[in-house]
Amino acid sequence: MKRSLATTHSSESNNGESCDAANDENKLKKAKMMMATDAMLNCPVEVFVAPNDEIYIADRDNHRVRKILKDGTMVTIAGWSFGGFGGDGGPATSAMLDFPTSIAVSSDNEVYIADLGIYRIRKILRNGNIVTIAGTGEEGFSGDGGPAINAQISAVWNIALSQNNELYFVDYSNCRIRKILRNGTIVTIAGTGEDGFSGDGGLAINAKLGYPCSVFVSKDDEVYIADSQNNRVRKILRNGIINTIAGTGEEGFSGDGGPATNAQLNVPCGVFVSATNEVYIVDSGNCRIRKILRNGIINTIAGTGEEGYSGDGGPAINAQISNVYNIFVSQNDEVYIADTNNHRIRKILKDGTIETIAGNGEKGFSGDSPFDFSSHPHIGNDYTIIPKIQLKKHSRDELFGLELIGFIPLIEKLSPQFCKIILKNEKLLKSMNSQQIEIIQKLIDSLIYENVYHFTEIERLNSFKEYDILNVLFILGMFKNCEFIDFKRVFVNAFINSITLETLPSKWEQSENLLKFCQEIEVENYILEYLNNYCLEYSAIQLRNPQSAKHLKTAPIIMRNSLNIVLMLEVTTTSPMQIEDTEIKLQGMESLFNDEKSSDVKIKISKDQYLYCHKSILSSSCIFFNALFESGSSFSDLSDDVFTPDESEDLELLEISIKSCYGIPIHNSFSFIRLIDIALKHENQCLIYHCKKNFSLTIDNYFEKALECGKYFHLDCFSSFFDTFLSFGTRNCEKLFTDCAKVGQLPEQLRNALIIDFTLVLSFSSRPALTWRYPNVYYDDPEFGVRF
Repeated sequence: MKRSLATTHSSESNNGESCDAANDENKLKKAKMMMATDAMLNCPVEVFVAPNDEIYIADRDNHRVRKILKDGTMVTIAGWSFGGFGGDGGPATSAMLDFPTSIAVSSDNEVYIADLGIYRIRKILRNGNIVTIAGTGEEGFSGDGGPAINAQISAVWNIALSQNNELYFVDYSNCRIRKILRNGTIVTIAGTGEDGFSGDGGLAINAKLGYPCSVFVSKDDEVYIADSQNNRVRKILRNGIINTIAGTGEEGFSGDGGPATNAQLNVPCGVFVSATNEVYIVDSGNCRIRKILRNGIINTIAGTGEEGYSGDGGPAINAQISNVYNIFVSQNDEVYIADTNNHRIRKILKDGTIETIAGNGEKGFSGDSPFDFSSHPHIGNDYTIIPKIQLKKHSRDELFGLELIGFIPLIEKLSPQFCKIILKNEKLLKSMNSQQIEIIQKLIDSLIYENVYHFTEIERLNSFKEYDILNVLFILGMFKNCEFIDFKRVFVNAFINSITLETLPSKWEQSENLLKFCQEIEVENYILEYLNNYCLEYSAIQLRNPQSAKHLKTAPIIMRNSLNIVLMLEVTTTSPMQIEDTEIKLQGMESLFNDEKSSDVKIKISKDQYLYCHKSILSSSCIFFNALFESGSSFSDLSDDVFTPDESEDLELLEISIKSCYGIPIHNSFSFIRLIDIALKHENQCLIYHCKKNFSLTIDNYFEKALECGKYFHLDCFSSFFDTFLSFGTRNCEKLFTDCAKVGQLPEQLRNALIIDFTLVLSFSSRPALTWRYPNVYYDDPEFGVRF
């Protein structure tokens, strides 16, 4: 696929005035990009327009959240090609989503996502990292009054933010509307949990809802609900009372021009209230968008009632739409429609005309603008979506006796062209100078030893600031396949922006010499070829200006290339960079598991079965294996690179421990205590992290888990678990510590830490004497509960 690497540079004359031709560069740049209207979408179900006019799309069946930038191009900001759960704590572009259905953007540019298929609500922080803010991943209903992160929720069809950043959401299968307070607590605000219709005129918390699909919070904090199966739109007033504002409850179509409460709706899926307090309804079953005016009258504003696609460029009322889920109304009353089955985002202008603003109507995925790294630094880098475990450097991975370390089997998976063309080319590597070798090491580090892909553009430049930019581009230009594409963009732009009349001769000389070197060793370098052409075009443009020509014409590089420059005198602007790159699907560390071809150690897991492993992977995550491999044959159980565990080893758990080092997901059927046993025995950081991530305390299991884990509390590597016990106990003391006997059974280290954390207040009134006590610390009787 051809990609245009957006490069911008104002060709300046000697006196600082811009050449006239440079003014057209932005037009040329835009022409080379694919616009959002050319992109493919796959069942987009929601659209959100931010205050800065950037448009967010829940591209459901592509498992992505995408954004239309102000220049009309599109980028992915979260998710990738496959549905699932992963990536929390890292860049959203590296995370997996599972059928995202709704998005909301806060006033401080944090993006909330309804991750329907995995029963979670997630948030993209301002630094680009993604986290879960609600849901355990298990479908159900629980958690009201506690942290949303510990609550069970069902499929979340829609979310909405209030003016004070409280998040409302549709808990679809639970037939409830719930809210996450600013302190992270979750509560139900409407619905009993039972499907049906009841409650108008009473408190919303006591009303029945019929599988609601959408929620909206007005600027007055009134909550609007698309009560889909009840064929109604309902409103919760600020005093908590719920009422119907549209729909009779009978499925059908009628009522345009009359009161909305007398109109028939057909499975309303979306509701939105404009800045002028007009209520817009997605009447999905009727294939219409309808609007309730401030006087309560309802009318159709889009859709003929017949499902299909037609009408762009004409009145929306005459257009066909298909299976619309939701809409968004901008501050200037333009209506954005997620036209799901037409795989388009459409907009109704203020004059009633409808047009498509994203999607070409073909179902699929395409069209991301890969080089808008100022908005999205991870586009075009498939290897950044591979979950990576940062390895440690080992001398066994030294390359050709050079001061260069890289674990080749993994690099080959993450960046195959970089590995093949450079790292496996001994002749090439040994012909490079020390700075070039250091640059290669830094590129290796960014793949497997460090995580630099969350860096900003300035941070990327600073990480290489000690090196000559052309030496960096010399390395990067030798390979393609979209590998290190973000680095390439950053450094090509940095080089171009460094070109002036004064710097051109020396930089062009250096670029030309490096290109000649590549030709001598028979290695292509497409970046240096582009830079050479750029310098030609820049010179041709500048030489038309008499003052610039006077400065340049005597430079040796200009004189040597005078014929080529003359052939370009008609050029009016420099060309953007074209990269003939093909994105390929890359594999991660897990693909190396049990790979006999690349392995360097065998581990016996049964009489006749071995696992083929890699010392560098195992020793990077596991202190036990690191000690084993570093000591070599001094371990009696390591002979000829075959490790035979002793008889006390649980071989099933040993295999799990090894798999975790490769980043392979661990099935939750294994008990926590078995996993933590092997994790602590081997000091396996990956497995400890897994246990921590899946460790959950509840009121019901607190004492059981504390007793199970008490034997580990003294270990440094268990400190984070201990802190979890302590903080949970502190937060939930009144619910937990009502049984003196159970409190007395807590492991002493935890019990004493809880005592230190609390100020114990005795308050007896006429209650009986204490039933038990610890030295200097007294507890109330069980009927009162322990008072902290």
